[in-house]
Amino acid sequence: MQKLYKYLLAVTAALIVALGGYVYYVVTYETGLISVTGFVNDQTQKLEADFITSITNICQNLSQKTKIDLIVVMVQNTKPYDPGVYAARLLKNYDETHPAIDGAIVMLINLDKGMVNMEILPRIQFMFPLSYGEKILNENVIPILNEADKAARELIAGGKSRDGANEFIGRAILEGARAISQKISDEYAKQKFTDEMIKQKKAAEEGAKVKWSFSIWFYLGLLICIVLAYLVFRVRSRIRCPKCYYKLKISEETIEVPEKDKPGLTIEVISCNHCGYYDMKRLVTYERGFYFGHLYEVIKDVIKSYYRKKKREYRKKKYDE
Repeated sequence: MQKLYKYLLAVTAALIVALGGYVYYVVTYETGLISVTGFVNDQTQKLEADFITSITNICQNLSQKTKIDLIVVMVQNTKPYDPGVYAARLLKNYDETHPAIDGAIVMLINLDKGMVNMEILPRIQFMFPLSYGEKILNENVIPILNEADKAARELIAGGKSRDGANEFIGRAILEGARAISQKISDEYAKQKFTDEMIKQKKAAEEGAKVKWSFSIWFYLGLLICIVLAYLVFRVRSRIRCPKCYYKLKISEETIEVPEKDKPGLTIEVISCNHCGYYDMKRLVTYERGFYFGHLYEVIKDVIKSYYRKKKREYRKKKYDE
């Protein structure tokens, strides 16, 4: 029984420790992050209303043009987080709660450490890499914040409140937001122009390709029709008498009428009214609808008949000589 009590006591202690650790984690870490409620989130109450309005307008215009949100967060400190981790978690939470945006940028100002951190979603870093953001911070934001820190020390040394330096902080954030918005707008316009040019070039290439392919098929079909028409005209109408070269008279007599799957037989009589030349040959004929199903046989018979005729003419010419 004592062993059972010791076992239950140990299990209860482990559960209490685990639950206490979980509560400590939730209270310390999860509640340590501020709730982002807009484009400008000032937890220190140091930004004047005019600066907040101006920065918000810049961020709204940027979001409407590019669907990229610029979030400004100013806190006194980021405990228990490191400032970089704090900014990264703010960006992650904002991205998860705003699925309709194309990208987001968080600019975090930590007053106690005098640091400015920037986090950018990876999917827009091809257009606005982190190096662009760091350059803007170094050129437009940090120098003015250094002036704010210097002014605050002078005010404190003179026995005055350091709130007089808040104007520098507001101006630094405003200049940073304006520079970031301008850079993103320029890069977005370049990217949009490039995409449009690529799209138009591809459409032009596809259109030219389709047009060229149509021309090839058109002229190829026209050539085939001309060749077939020439053969028919040559065989049927342009045969000349081998003796006097006058036009021959051709008459046909049907011996067997062609049926659906059975060819017919026609006797073709060729005669010349000028010199008395006479010749006769048999032709295999097909039903009208049957031609399209046996085009190869029809063309072959026509060509064979033509060459047989030429061969007979050649032999008769040699015999007469």
